[in-house]
Amino acid sequence: MKKRGERLFACAMAGMLLMGSMAGCGSVPGSSSETPKESAVSGAAEASSAPASAAESEAAESSAVESSAAESSAVESAAAPSEAPAGFNYEPLENTEGKEIRIATLTVSNNPFWNTVVEGIAAAEEYLAGQNVTVDVIEFDDFDGQAFADAIDTCIVKDYDAITTVGVADTIVPAIDKATAAGIPVYTFNSDTEKESTRVAFVGQDLYAAGGVAAQKLAELMGDAGKVGIITGYYNVNAHELRRQGIEDELSGHSGIEVVGSVENHDSGDEAYTAAKDFITANPDLTGLIVTAGGPQGAAKAIDELGLTDTISLVCFDTTDEIVGYVKKGVIKGTVTQDPFGQGCDPIVLAYNQVISGDAAVTGKAFTKMDVYTPDNIAEVFPD
Repeated sequence: MKKRGERLFACAMAGMLLMGSMAGCGSVPGSSSETPKESAVSGAAEASSAPASAAESEAAESSAVESSAAESSAVESAAAPSEAPAGFNYEPLENTEGKEIRIATLTVSNNPFWNTVVEGIAAAEEYLAGQNVTVDVIEFDDFDGQAFADAIDTCIVKDYDAITTVGVADTIVPAIDKATAAGIPVYTFNSDTEKESTRVAFVGQDLYAAGGVAAQKLAELMGDAGKVGIITGYYNVNAHELRRQGIEDELSGHSGIEVVGSVENHDSGDEAYTAAKDFITANPDLTGLIVTAGGPQGAAKAIDELGLTDTISLVCFDTTDEIVGYVKKGVIKGTVTQDPFGQGCDPIVLAYNQVISGDAAVTGKAFTKMDVYTPDNIAEVFPD
């Protein structure tokens, strides 16, 4: 399997696995945890049959029952799921049977946006540890569809119970269909494939609509007049194309706005920096820039260095530290969010719940929340 980077999270420690199994099955034949219970009950029986007072016999039996009840309560408490952490949009079920569950998660890590996605994945992994769940995370440096397809095929061979993956390209559709045919539910997140697959659900932004929202904000900032350059991540990534199409369709309805072109920056801040300068050089009267994916901080840097903050309105997506900093500075005039933390944890929880219950609680598309932040409201959510 071609893996550009792999990181495995061991989610269930041995002690927690044992307690989850005990709670689900009531008792585990041959486990050492049964011995104290059996000894206590046996000791109580011996005390009741030995020559002793009724009070002593009753006290011994009562003590044994209390000890057994306390032990049982402790086991149940360890296995029962606590309230889901902030950021989870779905409540995990309890693994009452103590079944060992293995989930594979395939994600990208080519720019700071993905750090928060991985935080969501890690939160799900940690939370589900007490439910006998292991989450194995495989990270890739880019959107290599064949590498993802190969990884999914390997996950099928390794007999995972569920798979969550970025829907990087149509190349992965045959692998997704093969997994579901083998009884392994697959959930895509962040980006879905353009071609239909048998994945259970997509968890992520309504990407076309998000492009429209960003374009509306840009048109408002530009006073419905001027020239706009579009910097997109990859033309072959469906998520980026949906946003770009949403942007262009929305701006086409504003007669005073002209789109002068679009270029790829491969989610790179350095490439976005160069692209922004090229747009400005070719169009000295440029008044708008929009970045569909990673790297908007590069475009912001170019605008800032050229002293064009008051001339060019820049709109983008997400709230990485660099983006938030440029919004507060007033260089980035608007950014649209997509709940990256939820994109990491939610598909894992949904996949886990399906394995536990046998049913999918969500099918089709589970869109994440979408907010717009500007220099006027960014500090409310991201205070200094």
